[in-house]
Amino acid sequence: MHRRTFLTSLALASTAGCTTKKSDSAVASSRKEATPTSEATTATSGPVQRSVGESYSRSDGVTIEVASARFTGAARLVDGTTISPEPGNALILANVRAANTGDSVVDLPSRDSLALITGGNQYRPVKPKGKPGGEPTLSFPLTGTLYEAVEDAHPNVTALGWVFFEVPADSTDFRISLSDSQSSTLEAYWDGKVDPSSLPDVEITSLDVPEEHVNGDPIQFSVSVTNTGGSAGLFNQRFSVVRSNEPNAPGGVLDTTVEPGETVTIERTVPAKGVQDVTIAVPPAFEKTTHVVPTKAQFGSSHELPNGVKLRVSKPTVSDTVWIDENGGGFEHRSIDSRSFAVFEITAWNPTNSTISEPDEDWFEVEGNGFVDSNSNRGFARGLREPVEMPYFRGSREIAPGETTNGVLYFDVPKNTSVDEIACRVKWPVTDRSNKVCEWKMGE
Repeated sequence: MHRRTFLTSLALASTAGCTTKKSDSAVASSRKEATPTSEATTATSGPVQRSVGESYSRSDGVTIEVASARFTGAARLVDGTTISPEPGNALILANVRAANTGDSVVDLPSRDSLALITGGNQYRPVKPKGKPGGEPTLSFPLTGTLYEAVEDAHPNVTALGWVFFEVPADSTDFRISLSDSQSSTLEAYWDGKVDPSSLPDVEITSLDVPEEHVNGDPIQFSVSVTNTGGSAGLFNQRFSVVRSNEPNAPGGVLDTTVEPGETVTIERTVPAKGVQDVTIAVPPAFEKTTHVVPTKAQFGSSHELPNGVKLRVSKPTVSDTVWIDENGGGFEHRSIDSRSFAVFEITAWNPTNSTISEPDEDWFEVEGNGFVDSNSNRGFARGLREPVEMPYFRGSREIAPGETTNGVLYFDVPKNTSVDEIACRVKWPVTDRSNKVCEWKMGE
């Protein structure tokens, strides 16, 4: 892999370490101008020099130690908050301990009294905010509380925890400095090293989405991520969903931990929501589309709706005229010049032990040669006499266990449309985003 990928967080719940871009000498120079008395003291004795893992004791009885440091691509708190650096950066996690080993009440050093210098630049601590009510405790890549200062600390009181610094990912040598919060005098510093090759290198290797999906059940897709780096890494990435009739559909988050040399496959689902194209995208470069198709049925066969009702649609009769049965009388209804009628017999029955609602006539639509008609409202007429003698299928009522109801519906189709070119669909519910669509055709 030619580049190092670090996490993009669902919600960047931290304030990035501020880079002041000052070298050690520049820091010393600016402090000399501001505090000549303190600098004179520094010139005589200088700040205390330590290595990471060693402690420094002040004259007021406070002992401070940078116990260890860890280089990582990202960190996570117990409450789920992910702290992710900007692309090209990483985190140095410093384990800081401060204790009042004297006999007086003193203030232990604050997090803001620390700074990290590497590559001639200075970085302030990152301040994770976490979730409201969340526990300020690290859970990855190590565990432990975050460092918080203690004011008016009595003897034997200790403050310890992690301090985060965001630095360039190619950093090696670093120095963590401690300054007096009141005089800004540089008290001590700890030298350490980190190895960029120890960082995780997590990248997406594949996005698998079915080319075609039968509507009703959710669409299942998977993303594979591989870690070619030197330590365990977090993968935390949003994915987006674009639908034909819903450009800004809700997406979600892909989240996992990947060990060095490991490939992890993350599986997710999104609702199908009717017959349409659904595009799933995982930045920066993976995007695939699945075509959601109806459940297929053949004219004359039955299909079970989500509520348990079984529905059968007959092979249509195509005619240029229908004879309307209206309260004992009737009249002939002729299609317009460019249209014919497709007449269907609809049968619904309840095979369950409960009373359930039957389909409504508005649930149906018919397509013939690309023309779609969903207007099944035929007024107050009773039904048809020709070419099929039967009442209209009205629906909108309940069907008792074991009960069967049937009726006829007719729709406009282009003239000279053959039965093989006609499809009848029923939607559940009746919206453009129907979660369930069944389509009856010849030979399906």
